[in-house]
Amino acid sequence: MSSEPVPTRSERLDGLPFTRAHGKLLVGSGVGWALDAMDVGLMSFVVTALAVQWQLGKDQTSWLLSIGFVGMAIGASVGGLLADRIGRRQVFALTLLVYGLATGASALAQSVAVLMALRFVVGLGLGAELPVASTLVSEYSPRAIRGRMVVVLEAFWAVGWIMAALIGFKVIPTSDDGWRWALLVGIVPTLYAVVVRMGLPESVRFLERAGRYDDAERAVRVFERSAGHEPPVDPSAAELRGRRASCGRWATGAEPPPCGPCGSW
Repeated sequence: MSSEPVPTRSERLDGLPFTRAHGKLLVGSGVGWALDAMDVGLMSFVVTALAVQWQLGKDQTSWLLSIGFVGMAIGASVGGLLADRIGRRQVFALTLLVYGLATGASALAQSVAVLMALRFVVGLGLGAELPVASTLVSEYSPRAIRGRMVVVLEAFWAVGWIMAALIGFKVIPTSDDGWRWALLVGIVPTLYAVVVRMGLPESVRFLERAGRYDDAERAVRVFERSAGHEPPVDPSAAELRGRRASCGRWATGAEPPPCGPCGSW
């Protein structure tokens, strides 16, 4: 006697409509993106002020503007590896903390060399955070609207630039230390890191690979309850299929042999 297979947790998430839980995840990740963009955008206004105040040459201003992107290139590679090891949410919060503190410390810089070093650290944090946030949103997005949710997430980048422009026009020109006050605003991400750590869900795929099946099930059920859906009748079967899927060695209608990372069944 055959029965319908119980969907995996990823399949259950794919089939959900857009819910309040999705909106919370999207806005929570989007605010992180906006803060990233604000930090990047602020440097355009800060360097313009420093070029006059510190009498910087073109080479120095060019390095100040570009060194952060060097850090971003490295951070993006390292951040992806860390996210697979310790979790998307953990890396998201950690990178917000790192680049927020580095940006705040930049306000105290007394030389071009120190400011460049701090901007490199900021870039490391920014580069690691951006792909992790987009991956987290993508993993929880329903299949039918996944592309639209990622596009909305990326729209928060424009919000961050608008914030940077407002700070650049309203704060930096007020005094010789206006650029320092503008960079101090960058400490906001360190506070928001707490919100991310406490308020956003961890990746279900990461939790399953780590063997934290109860946590993965709870994360999925939060989104199902938000949509008014009931969980599968046999969640243990979904767990079994989730383990098999994470190993990449099962096929529909075939019983796979045990695989190392998942143990035996």
